[in-house]
Amino acid sequence: MQKHRVIVDRLDDQALADQLHQHAGKIGLDAAVKSAGSVFIKPNLTYPTYKPGVTTRVEFVEALVVALRRINPSLQILVGDGEGGYNSFNMSDAMRAMGFYDLETKYPGVKVVNLSALPRTEVLFHTPKGDVPISVPEIFLKEVDFSISCPLPKIHDMTKLTLSYKNLWGCLPDTMRLQYHYAFPHLISQIADILKFRFAFLDGKTGLDRNGPMVGVPINVDWLVSADSLGAFDMTVSRMMGWDWRKIEHLQIARKNGYAPSPEEIDVTGPLDELRRVFTLHRSFWSYPALLAFRSRRLTRFVYLSVFSKFLHDVMYTFRKRPISP
Repeated sequence: MQKHRVIVDRLDDQALADQLHQHAGKIGLDAAVKSAGSVFIKPNLTYPTYKPGVTTRVEFVEALVVALRRINPSLQILVGDGEGGYNSFNMSDAMRAMGFYDLETKYPGVKVVNLSALPRTEVLFHTPKGDVPISVPEIFLKEVDFSISCPLPKIHDMTKLTLSYKNLWGCLPDTMRLQYHYAFPHLISQIADILKFRFAFLDGKTGLDRNGPMVGVPINVDWLVSADSLGAFDMTVSRMMGWDWRKIEHLQIARKNGYAPSPEEIDVTGPLDELRRVFTLHRSFWSYPALLAFRSRRLTRFVYLSVFSKFLHDVMYTFRKRPISP
């Protein structure tokens, strides 16, 4: 039985590019890069400025770019994300503020893209809740040979954890992608497959505990994890965070539908138990109505897409702080 490889390490920021290069060889990424023409890197940029434990560091992505170019100097590397959900912020401005556009001038063959500004193609996804037509950026279908997810270890108010799978939600260019939340657990592993996400690297300098994806308690863990399977990666990092992956609905469904391997098909190398740290979810009062909307198509439309939306949000933010200030 051929196993998927997951490598667990203590993060070494002083030699990060070398570390990533070593990991690439161990998970088979080096062979894939040598034969590729173009790859896509997806950092987690869910906030308009760099925020420890919330956004992937530009330094981490730069080190990955260096490692990939060391393997294949002619490789074309795309780095990007989609606009902030619910029109919360402009991604081009965010990537500029965090220094991502500097990568274009420092490294030949690197292009930073706002996925919401690119041509789109509609894809029909099949779920138990009905067929869901969603527009995806054409570059994944026409230009990219494969994609790499670069998340952080984060608690998430709605999905419990946000790792390599959840990180891909930002690849959907529609700023109102929240309208598809009701089918999220069934969609996300299909999206990963369609967009060719084959590898994952964890920027584990800082994680986010207690709440998320934008408001929580940042904690330093100094983890580096890589894998040749998003499912194997998320199952392993869940364990490092003190969570049973079977309690994460979208991971259950990914495994059930054959997008994620069984635990017996995963080979984990490294000091996982030594680095393990328990993360906990603490939902606030406002989390529960948001969770109801997350799971209900009708309630989502009422709260976010109806004539009552502005009034409802104005009332809510009278009592709580906005996660992203206008």
